[in-house]
Amino acid sequence: MSKKITWLVTGIITAILICATIIGMTQPKDAEPIEKVLRKDWSKYPGLELETKTKETDLYTSSISYLITEDKQINKTIKDWISSEKEQFMNQMHENKSILNRDHRANITITVDTHQMEKHLYSVEFTSYQFAGGANGREKKKIFNIDTSSQKLLTIHDMVDGEENLDLLRRKIKDQLKNDKNLSPYVFEEYLEKALEDPNDWKWSIDTNYFRMYFDEYEVAAGAAGGIEVKIPMKEVQSQLSVNIQGEPTEHQSSNSTKENGEIKPLDPNGKYVALTFDDGPSPKVTPDILKTLKEHYAKATFFMLGSQVDFYPDLAKKVSEDGHEIANHTLHHRDLSQLGQEQIEHQIKESEKIITKATGQENLLIRPPYGAYNDKVESVAQAANEPLILWSVDSLDWQSLSEQDVITTVEHEVVPNSIVLLHDIHPSTGKALPELLSALEDQGYEFVTVSQLLTLKQFDESNPVFGAVK
Repeated sequence: MSKKITWLVTGIITAILICATIIGMTQPKDAEPIEKVLRKDWSKYPGLELETKTKETDLYTSSISYLITEDKQINKTIKDWISSEKEQFMNQMHENKSILNRDHRANITITVDTHQMEKHLYSVEFTSYQFAGGANGREKKKIFNIDTSSQKLLTIHDMVDGEENLDLLRRKIKDQLKNDKNLSPYVFEEYLEKALEDPNDWKWSIDTNYFRMYFDEYEVAAGAAGGIEVKIPMKEVQSQLSVNIQGEPTEHQSSNSTKENGEIKPLDPNGKYVALTFDDGPSPKVTPDILKTLKEHYAKATFFMLGSQVDFYPDLAKKVSEDGHEIANHTLHHRDLSQLGQEQIEHQIKESEKIITKATGQENLLIRPPYGAYNDKVESVAQAANEPLILWSVDSLDWQSLSEQDVITTVEHEVVPNSIVLLHDIHPSTGKALPELLSALEDQGYEFVTVSQLLTLKQFDESNPVFGAVK
């Protein structure tokens, strides 16, 4: 009997070991690590994560924000829409390939703005801007209304009770457009009637202040009106809604930043310095690891953050500041500023700065234009704000290679004293490369400083776009 029990126990243990081995062998190499649950703690919007991916080629630039929920089907629906926008852009771009070049590049930018209705209800506004090389760009909206508690996409019927209340909303939308002296001359009533006919086709969002209705360019009005957003105060529509929307969403409260507002102590002109800069974050996947490595090497760096990312992860942005690093401005949505009008440039810079300052306490931010693209209008806006444009002298190309060894080799080969190095805290390979890279630069006698510290050296002229030293 004892032998049978021994064999039985041995068999069970063997089976367990075999299953564990099979599971380990079949687990994909790029499987999401367990820390994913912990990373979600950084998000200002529980149940939602945001990831922005950028790309640059000789023919086009792209910046695409992906919203990630805990539901695979919702994620697929969102990803499918983004894929269709990208496919449309690529097809049009290839048609215009003959007129595109490094100085005249196409661009696709897909941005995310999140409105919170109440604790688990969100209206997520995607804006797709495409410039495929022709005379004009195209902009359109897509709204996903999400209940993260039940993991479902909401329809207008989930929020509005009955056809009578839908009719009341229709009338309010029409009245507001009719009473808008700037828009009313351009609106075609028959187009508006058609657009409002089927509520399932409405593009709408809700937050604690407004019910918003969106119409794409040419959908209900002449092209001169552009895309249209109708905002009806919540107090005027609450009675039509089946959900009680009240009170302001919880605002992020930041503590005082550790960054001093006073003068920065000038660097010794005989020192050997390098300014490491990280763009496009903060990212809960990569930024915490980079902060850990920088701390281990007593290194300071400059983080050029996107306002849209900071809006999602204000506590992570605050953590970067509390660790003594410099926070800087990489615009709100990573738009190519050289393709925008002055008001749009100001919006991208100023709105981003508001979000970053609120989260971190750091003000008067340095500006890095996305893709390094700028013109006289961009310089004018930066000069009016007394905030220098900061470029780079060493491009790690981490976004292109996604290889930790290539990042190390590229930077080591290109770096010279007073270099400004371009990196990104959104690529895991960059985080993995950093320990060896910092050690290698330390062995060469480099001291890691912020860009603002570097600007205290006489060689830098803040009145012009600032590049670091080059070979």
